[in-house]
Amino acid sequence: MGIPQTRQLTLLLLALLLTAGCVTAVTELEFEEQLEATADRIPNLGRKRVIPIYAETPMLAKALLYEARHDQDSQLSALLGKRIAAASKRGISIVVGGPYPDLTEQVLSNALNLQDAGLRGVKVVLVGAEGPSTGLTQLARDSQVRLYHHSPR
Repeated sequence: MGIPQTRQLTLLLLALLLTAGCVTAVTELEFEEQLEATADRIPNLGRKRVIPIYAETPMLAKALLYEARHDQDSQLSALLGKRIAAASKRGISIVVGGPYPDLTEQVLSNALNLQDAGLRGVKVVLVGAEGPSTGLTQLARDSQVRLYHHSPR
């Protein structure tokens, strides 16, 4: 194998490695199943709704995070806010998590900020390796949301 062929093979392998690093290790369905399994282990949760905050690639997660940081009413934030409000009215707990902790935290913060009132006592379980930030914890308190953190299974 000559030097040009070796260089081409090296570049091809490098491109494959970089491409493999751009895809989330689990699918949205697999992640939702992980959230469900985690939620099933949490005592006294009652009726629940599992809501994954998912992005297929790190690049997409960064784009969604940028959008959520610059538009509190972003599509993900507004949808989660509506689901939390509906759950509150029905006495349902919310279990939320995602493979990108910064995105999950920002969308959840936005969703809570979008609510005028009526969240008193709703349970929101944040599933993730990292717990909620001080800001999110305070926001939940201010919104009268009972925010819990649970590590994934």
